[in-house]
Amino acid sequence: MRNEIKRGMLVAGAGIGLLAFALAASPAGAADTPPPPTTTTTQQGGPTPSETQTTHATVVVTAIDKSARKVTVKTSEAEMVDITVPADVKEFDKLKKGDKIDIDYMESIAIGMAPKGTKPNAIERTATVPGAAGREVVVTAEVVKVDATHNKVTIKGPSGKQTVSVTDPDLQARLGTLKKGQVLMFTYTEAVATAIQTK
Repeated sequence: MRNEIKRGMLVAGAGIGLLAFALAASPAGAADTPPPPTTTTTQQGGPTPSETQTTHATVVVTAIDKSARKVTVKTSEAEMVDITVPADVKEFDKLKKGDKIDIDYMESIAIGMAPKGTKPNAIERTATVPGAAGREVVVTAEVVKVDATHNKVTIKGPSGKQTVSVTDPDLQARLGTLKKGQVLMFTYTEAVATAIQTK
């Protein structure tokens, strides 16, 4: 999906934050900084289409967890991103805090309808993404109100209610199909590095 969909996804512990960022576009001013190059593919293997995005970015290493093979990086837009690094990406062993690196990483999200009777919830589980096993976050939220005229939707997730503006044209076109009481399911697979190059 577009860059705005991935923004904030790693704060799924907040539950509703994942949904808000998935529906809303980038904050004002984000257009001042060109987004990193991305490639998006759609996979139809599950109950809902899954968008897998590959991102290439120049980032700064802010933290390293050697045992878990995870690295936290700061992007050019001052976002903090946690990335899992598979064993076959050897450059991980050479990383140091403060390093400026080029990194390619993948993440995916699927948005669909949850089964009838599903309650708002946020869970984590281990999932397999191309190239490595990663953390998968599933958040469900109930549609409380849809304002298709003004492109707004109010949703109730595990952290409460929130009204978000929908500025993605593709999602705007789908607002008319949403009904009060429906439960949306967002499935996000954390970022997994495919290549790292130190500068």
